[in-house]
Amino acid sequence: MTTESAIHRFPITVPELGSGRDSVRISAWLVDVGQTVIAGDRVVEVLVPGITFDIEAAQSGELVEVIRPVDAIVVPGEVLGWIVTDE
Repeated sequence: MTTESAIHRFPITVPELGSGRDSVRISAWLVDVGQTVIAGDRVVEVLVPGITFDIEAAQSGELVEVIRPVDAIVVPGEVLGWIVTDE
């Protein structure tokens, strides 16, 4: 009997911003497509006027797609990229 592992896709999303902020700008991707990340790793840096913060990987796996590039304006809940894992 063979065991097959399932592949799961997990989105990297913009968290709720609070303080009346409704959008942020992507200032840097901190990992490249194809790189492995561990849950909690910083994967993308975003900027609101006067504040820079990082979005972390919620799941360990491989960054397989970047949907929104550097300098894109994004809103809470928007998918920025995808992490794939076979766990």
